[in-house]
Amino acid sequence: MSWQTDDGKHEMWIAAEFPGGWFSVGSTADGAMVERPGPDGRFHTAGDAGVLDGRQAIGWRGVCECGWRGSLWQRVDDPAAHDPAEYRIYDPDPSRHGDAPQEVEDAVWREWKDQDLEPETIADVRRAADDVRAAQARLDAAVRAARRDGRSWADIGTAAGISRQSAHERWARSDLANDVAQ
Repeated sequence: MSWQTDDGKHEMWIAAEFPGGWFSVGSTADGAMVERPGPDGRFHTAGDAGVLDGRQAIGWRGVCECGWRGSLWQRVDDPAAHDPAEYRIYDPDPSRHGDAPQEVEDAVWREWKDQDLEPETIADVRRAADDVRAAQARLDAAVRAARRDGRSWADIGTAAGISRQSAHERWARSDLANDVAQ
């Protein structure tokens, strides 16, 4: 099971974690395909790979291709030790593919969705830049309409808070000039 952000920049899956730093990255008929992440925390599918019996996993965690790692949901052997609040899960019928129980899948998905994939300050910059582009498009359309209405560069410049010369330099040579006579 994997999930991807709407922008395609992040893909997360629930990986079985094994001793020695191995994580599941898929499955075969023989068990869990495993790799160790590189120094950047990402999986590169080069050289350091194998197949392990998923029943040997020590637990599960969310893993994102960006390098993010979620909390370890530790597999416990004793049903009395089962405590989801402490991230301890008893799985009475472990999969040789390393599949996580449904309650772990649900919790890992919530954890991943709650992570800060885009810091708020960067999100603010992105939204502000989108606003500027939209405002620029509205301004260009308004200048076109004013020129079609016969308004001078002086009138347009005053309305835009710039000089007549700046208005002329900004819009007369652009595609706007093709829409109306100068």
